[in-house]
Amino acid sequence: MLKTRLITALIGIVVLAIAISYGGFIFNLMMSILAFIGWVEFGSLCRHMKVKVLPIWGLIYVVLVCGSLLFGQYALALFFAIGIILGLGVFYTFGNSKVSIQSICATVSGILYVTSGFVALMAIRDTQIYKNTTYYAGQSSFGESVIWLLLLSIWASDTFAYFVGKKWGSRRIVPDISPNKTLEGFIGGFIGCVLTGWIGSICLGLPTTIGTGIGIIVGIMAPLGDLFESKLKRLANKKDSGSVLPGHGGVLDRFDSVLFATPLVLAYILML
Repeated sequence: MLKTRLITALIGIVVLAIAISYGGFIFNLMMSILAFIGWVEFGSLCRHMKVKVLPIWGLIYVVLVCGSLLFGQYALALFFAIGIILGLGVFYTFGNSKVSIQSICATVSGILYVTSGFVALMAIRDTQIYKNTTYYAGQSSFGESVIWLLLLSIWASDTFAYFVGKKWGSRRIVPDISPNKTLEGFIGGFIGCVLTGWIGSICLGLPTTIGTGIGIIVGIMAPLGDLFESKLKRLANKKDSGSVLPGHGGVLDRFDSVLFATPLVLAYILML
């Protein structure tokens, strides 16, 4: 099992590094594929929870919204995103009477949960979005650097939380969802995440306001994303969300922290 995990992790890191380096169509295609798989996994979890979602609507959302972003068409992606969400409301109003409002809400929530993080990653990697900000000075690798800083911060949050929790953890936060998560681990992960964001921004030539902000946001949202996905799996009575990544489970298992943290990181860096 350990060998399988290591091989999968090594291949995943190499592929991700190549995609981040190239950016553009290649990176966006990878994020779109992950969003597609993530939505399929979410639908599977819902079936095991006896929660009805409308899977075709999520697939349409991924294809049209992520497909638009493949070519950098942000306005078109926003048009499709709003149109599909409103379309679900129209479908509920005039469609099959057997479709409940609970199904509509679960579908909308699932679409936003699964896709927002990957869509935000596409935007963050695109250096064009920084051109009207006060801190951008024409660096061609700016978006790439922000992506790496974000991922390093998430890694730091998990790593510091694990070691601090293992050494000093005693106060369990939510034992019914994740018995090993402790308050001490959360605090350690948060501090390590903020330090990583701050130091990483200096090393990568980014404003420290970006690094510190990413550290704070990730330090709070990453563990919440982990807990949210853990609760979904517990309610579905599933160990993993999927099996597409041998030894690591599914896309939602590996990107649970990213899905919660990245949208807020995007909003933050655009507000500066």
